[in-house]
Amino acid sequence: MAKGSLCIKAGNGKVTAAQMVDSSALLQSGQIEAAQQRLAKDGYLLLRGYLPTAKVAAARTHLLQELCKWKPHSCTPEGTGVAGVRGLGMLQRQDLAAATSVQQVLEAPELFHLMECLLQVPDVITTGYKWLRAVCKGEFTGVHTDKVFLGRGSPHVLTAWVPLGQVNIEDGAMMVCRGSHRMRSFAKLKAGYGQTQVGKDGTQSGWYSDNGADLAHMISPHAVDWRSTDFQPGDIVVLGMEVVHMTACNVSGQIRLSCDTRWQPAGDARDPRLSVWHSKP
Repeated sequence: MAKGSLCIKAGNGKVTAAQMVDSSALLQSGQIEAAQQRLAKDGYLLLRGYLPTAKVAAARTHLLQELCKWKPHSCTPEGTGVAGVRGLGMLQRQDLAAATSVQQVLEAPELFHLMECLLQVPDVITTGYKWLRAVCKGEFTGVHTDKVFLGRGSPHVLTAWVPLGQVNIEDGAMMVCRGSHRMRSFAKLKAGYGQTQVGKDGTQSGWYSDNGADLAHMISPHAVDWRSTDFQPGDIVVLGMEVVHMTACNVSGQIRLSCDTRWQPAGDARDPRLSVWHSKP
């Protein structure tokens, strides 16, 4: 394994990955066009410390408090999962996603501004539905693209993956297959799976595979460039709709709290499966 490479349990398999590239400096220096170009090339942008850490901490505290009330034998107030617990079902708790402290992170002014810049539009909207997750040991999200979940409206949808607290790779961090959205070797995947549509649940129904190593076997080992990293509070990852990604398997026992938020130009067609959309306050 090359120096600096990461060995990751990617679902039900193992892969070697490289570190994600931090694009924070591009935004901090006002190089919006360069950030857009990197997103177009790589399919993702890692932005360190983009959201206020105090607000992320407040959101995490609230979610863990509510989780302990809702499912008292699932985890500690600090977020350590109880052995054997799985399937917490946080997606169904949209009331928690709408809580003030959580909403201040998931619909932060910084995110509205970022998406306006990246999409080059004066106004953006975000889905009222939030893909809020509490991931236990042994759980993960399989290989997929976001287009299958939100592909009936605007072609200009971006995802902001927001870790709600520190999320190390072993906790189930985001993994992106760099450049997979534009490579010829992924054309067959895009023509088949990538054009299908599933529901909004974000569960196994939309997965290409439950094993990250499958891509190297099914496509080409040389075309697969997995990227991941350890995340700190305030970090986010922006994803294009057609880039292949997944999350690492949680092997740590810490509950991984995170949320996928979706963004698009306000004037574009909206996916009819989602009836509630939010604008900038």
